[in-house]
Amino acid sequence: MPGVPSGKACEACRKQKKKCDEKQPSCGRCLRLKIPCVGSGQQRFKFQEEKQFTKQIRRQFNTGTLPTPSSSSTSSSSGTPSPPGQLIFIQARPSSSTTRLAHAFTQAIQRSTDIRYNLGWNFGLFLEEVPRRLGTNEALDRAVDAITSAHTDFCTRKHGSVQALTKYSAALRTLRVYLDDPVHAQETNTLAAVMILLICQSIMGQTTKGQWWSGHAEGAMQILKARKEFGPRNDFEAKIYMSLRGSVLFEGLFNHRIQLSEKEWDSLIVNEYDADNPEGRLLQTLSRAPGIMRRARMFLRTGSDPTGVQDELWALYQACKLDVHKLKQSSINKDLSLAEALPHGSHRAWLERVLTVHYDRIYGIGLVITLFFNCMVQALELHSNAVQADAHHFTEEILMLAEISEDLRPVGSGYLIICLTTAWAATREPELKGRVLAWLCEYQSDFNNRQVSHLQQELQWTAEHLCLGDPLGLRQELDYMDYLLD
Repeated sequence: MPGVPSGKACEACRKQKKKCDEKQPSCGRCLRLKIPCVGSGQQRFKFQEEKQFTKQIRRQFNTGTLPTPSSSSTSSSSGTPSPPGQLIFIQARPSSSTTRLAHAFTQAIQRSTDIRYNLGWNFGLFLEEVPRRLGTNEALDRAVDAITSAHTDFCTRKHGSVQALTKYSAALRTLRVYLDDPVHAQETNTLAAVMILLICQSIMGQTTKGQWWSGHAEGAMQILKARKEFGPRNDFEAKIYMSLRGSVLFEGLFNHRIQLSEKEWDSLIVNEYDADNPEGRLLQTLSRAPGIMRRARMFLRTGSDPTGVQDELWALYQACKLDVHKLKQSSINKDLSLAEALPHGSHRAWLERVLTVHYDRIYGIGLVITLFFNCMVQALELHSNAVQADAHHFTEEILMLAEISEDLRPVGSGYLIICLTTAWAATREPELKGRVLAWLCEYQSDFNNRQVSHLQQELQWTAEHLCLGDPLGLRQELDYMDYLLD
């Protein structure tokens, strides 16, 4: 279009006359320099000064035949005639606050958004169905408003802005009101609000009451336990469960208040998509970890093993090693057939990248689960030399993932924080611990500016806990409703 600039470079790159990769929401140069990125990938328009003559009037003026009021009067939007030659401006009706919120949230989850910042790809496809549900549940609206603000700050590296924290606090207060209502508390949208606040807290890098966990996974479990049926009620809830199960499993290792029966764990974890796959089996194995940890601690205190926890733990660990080996093979020999079936172009390249990252991330989570059991086996001193060699190997694999995932920072590589944390807890070698800590500090800095001394203290607590100590001072009396009030 004449007069419209064709370039879509950001303001900073244009001013410095540097090449811009035009990625959204932040280009690579601005991300590297840690400066605000404005206008990357967006079409710029050159606005002309308003003229008082339309093309028709200008043409008639040139021919010397100006229209008369009787022949060319026009009508305004109100129905009254307008003077000849006067331009009519039709103003668009302002969109509602719900529409604006949905639009802003969509920018963070749509599939065209760069994988480095894409909330939908990193935290669950259930987010794609959230915009159409806005305006029906205030707790959900507030949660979406909070995460949208937090995501915007996160992309521009403004951690913990007053606006984001204020909206997050407002969302917590609204959620409490909804959970006090027996009808609203069991709604699907209320469950979605809890899950979104869990994600929001993750990208804000906030912790509460000195706890290692978020607290929201426990809240989601309270909602589900209050129902007659624990399983998903509809397709949307089934997608929420896919994202929620990992958070509940990992939090359940540290939060004693998350206690589910075997049937409830199966309702949460097992689904038709991955029940028979290595990743699905690893999650099912992890659901047995809290019970195993309690029994193993009792064995360490008493020296008696009436329940056979040593043999059971060893069998579970061996099963994890078999499944994580299969995930490694999938990571090495990535199946990109879905992408290769598409014609060459940007969509094919995007899908190849998504699949590549998916296989690596699933392998990383598999390593985490296997190292959880490795820590417990080391604590019971079962086959010590072989188990410590396993810990060394799995830690090196996680370090390899950390090295190849730098271009996914910040959101796309967020899973590596728990990978590196678990690797630090499992390995006994000082040199290896140092390498892990260096990478962990690097990735952790994307989410908050926690001091290294505080991070090391948290790592020590985590290591002692996974190795069957109980150093965290777990507050079993803390209720989720009290947590929302804090």
